[in-house]
Amino acid sequence: MVQAGQQFISKAAAHRQEEGWDLTYVQFKYEGIKVEVGNADGSQIFDASHGIWVPLNIDFSRYLTVHLLGLELPLMLKDDLVRYKSTLARPVDIEDICAIRENEEPGNSPSDG
Repeated sequence: MVQAGQQFISKAAAHRQEEGWDLTYVQFKYEGIKVEVGNADGSQIFDASHGIWVPLNIDFSRYLTVHLLGLELPLMLKDDLVRYKSTLARPVDIEDICAIRENEEPGNSPSDG
């Protein structure tokens, strides 16, 4: 993925503990959109309501397939994204959750089917 998107990298692949995250990831900017790809092994997020770091347990059997830069990539489901953003509970996460919920159409949630 890093090689395919080399010209779009805005944050090089590295381990970082920042802003509620403790993981290795790379960030791309593609057509004005930030795309972050992380390694789930040993990843943690900060649980704001309990004030502790918790494992980021991702169920990799739940995903949508998207096409980007000529690759087929698994994309986390909205419900799972909302779940971990709720745990982080930073202002940006609350804004993201509101935007996700506002843009959902009835009957199109992954949990509906």
